[in-house]
Amino acid sequence: MTRVLVVTVEPPWPAQHGGRIRTARVAEALSRDAEVLVTFPDHGDRQPDAPVTTRPLPWSPPPAVRTRASGRPHLGGHYLAPVADSLTALCDEFRPDAVYWSHSYLAAWAPPAARQVPQVVEFANIESRRLATMVGAAHGWQRVARRAEAAKAAFWEPRVAARAALCVALSPPDRNVLRGWTSDVVLAPNGVDVWPYQPSPPDGYVLALASYDYEPNVRALRTFVRDGWPLVRAALPVARLVVAGRRSEALAREFADVPGVSVLGTLDDVADAYAGAALTVAPATTGGGAQLKLTESMSRGRCVVMSSFAAQGLPAAIRGVDSHRVADNPHSFAGSVVDALRDSSTRHVRELAGWRRCATLGWPETVRELVDAISMLVSRTATP
Repeated sequence: MTRVLVVTVEPPWPAQHGGRIRTARVAEALSRDAEVLVTFPDHGDRQPDAPVTTRPLPWSPPPAVRTRASGRPHLGGHYLAPVADSLTALCDEFRPDAVYWSHSYLAAWAPPAARQVPQVVEFANIESRRLATMVGAAHGWQRVARRAEAAKAAFWEPRVAARAALCVALSPPDRNVLRGWTSDVVLAPNGVDVWPYQPSPPDGYVLALASYDYEPNVRALRTFVRDGWPLVRAALPVARLVVAGRRSEALAREFADVPGVSVLGTLDDVADAYAGAALTVAPATTGGGAQLKLTESMSRGRCVVMSSFAAQGLPAAIRGVDSHRVADNPHSFAGSVVDALRDSSTRHVRELAGWRRCATLGWPETVRELVDAISMLVSRTATP
């Protein structure tokens, strides 16, 4: 049986947020036809009875100067440099037919042993572009560091793509960029876990669910709370904003005195948070492109008010569907939120339209072409 080693940044299970969910679903899809082993630096909570075999690697943070001074990506070195020897030993033991890297910045730090077999590299983002969007939001040494990382990405990123046997894009725009670097590209957009449709409650709250250990999400939320939320409350004094998701508890004190805002913190299960929500918001204007939380919200029957930057990451199947609202300035964003809160009938029509379209985006369907491409790749490599 074909053996695939999946290398990622953290334990995929429990699949509680965007990055974990995607890696988990890809690994599960691959495991239907191959022997899959998922490995990662040993940090963060992990599920003991994961549906796919896992192997954590002993890890501790390396000195930042070691990774920032390198011509390779700092983030990849942060995760992979301390486990390089362990990963080499694992490759010798498992003898994979292909290695699947969940992020391009990990593949940039691949040890020689892992490069002896075909490399499948997922470009969760085009890193040079993602980093460039974050430069302007930084100051002082941080701006210098980000500018340097963006410049480095312009060098290492196309080279990682060129030496990969297969590159994985999450959106058509990213696929177009990758095709400028290599012809071996497959599109595998984010899928969804399909849930039964339950209409949003008429008196539900606004839900801001995201990973708040990621700066673009924190910055976007702060901007919305500062500039947009007062406009929502002026129009609807009873409106409530609930902040939830990984590390959101760190924001509890900051928002403690903001009228109508409460923080749930990190959640083991997001079902209850969605159940009480009238709609969700995605106000990010920097960072990555394909934001899984958009389709996750719609798959749970919730309309999303999002920025045009966030909307760039919508799957093609959702574009043109009257299931969400796109707004950028504080007044239009707040107005879209208020309209959705006031008019539950129209909101229900939109959320049902989004839910129906998301029902066609189950993970087995969205990653089928990827699974087939890896199978063909390994077959060609094994042919004498």
